[in-house]
Amino acid sequence: MQEQIQRIRPDQGEVLRGLRLSGLNEAPDAFGRRYAEIAARPLQYWDDHVRRYATSAESATFVLYRTGKPVGMAGAYLEGGRRDHAYICNMWVEPTFRRGGAGARLVNTANRWLAEQGVERINAWVVETNDTALRFYETLGFMRTEQKRQMPSNPDIQEILLVFDTALL
Repeated sequence: MQEQIQRIRPDQGEVLRGLRLSGLNEAPDAFGRRYAEIAARPLQYWDDHVRRYATSAESATFVLYRTGKPVGMAGAYLEGGRRDHAYICNMWVEPTFRRGGAGARLVNTANRWLAEQGVERINAWVVETNDTALRFYETLGFMRTEQKRQMPSNPDIQEILLVFDTALL
């Protein structure tokens, strides 16, 4: 099965929307937003975002394709343009394509992009009770911290901050 990971293109607003909604539908408590909120955004919102994610030096989205079909994504960004506040976000792969290393390749691609931007430490917020996601990130070299926060979309859910040192790349 042919696999590719590419930075999203400026004309792929519908691709980004489809992946985000699929992820929120499949794992509603894994992300900081709710399906209804994201689904209500107009196509222009998505078009504007992909133009930025496709060209910005502060944020990027990477899309996983299997035989030409988008089946996963990972976002990377510098919060406020600060190299000491870099994050991996919105990482999701269709369930039928998991367990084969595709998610790791997506995150590693995003990590390398952040390192190319001069980032030394990459952060990822993960739901504290999502043992599968925590183990996934830990196998990639992320380390748990003591820092926690309430999930923005659901204050009953706690997230834990994981960090990755780009010297491991």
